[in-house]
Amino acid sequence: MSEVKSPQRSGFTIFAVGALIGAGVALLYAPQSGKETRKLLARKAQLLKDKAQDTVENAQEFIKDRKAGLVAAFHSGKETVDHAKHKRS
Repeated sequence: MSEVKSPQRSGFTIFAVGALIGAGVALLYAPQSGKETRKLLARKAQLLKDKAQDTVENAQEFIKDRKAGLVAAFHSGKETVDHAKHKRS
């Protein structure tokens, strides 16, 4: 069975790959020394790492909150069913 990618997601992937290639070409033609370029890359990599970590933490918090809400709803539904069962008996 083949997986069909959404056009929106594949479009974003193409954009991201193009942006990375463009950034690489720009660095090759940059009018700065190799040492300055490496420092710039290190700073940008650290910023990207920090943003990625923030995104992961936000996603974990979001999932934790949604899980708590689902667990509460499940228990509430279960109590309602149990109550209805006892009422019928």
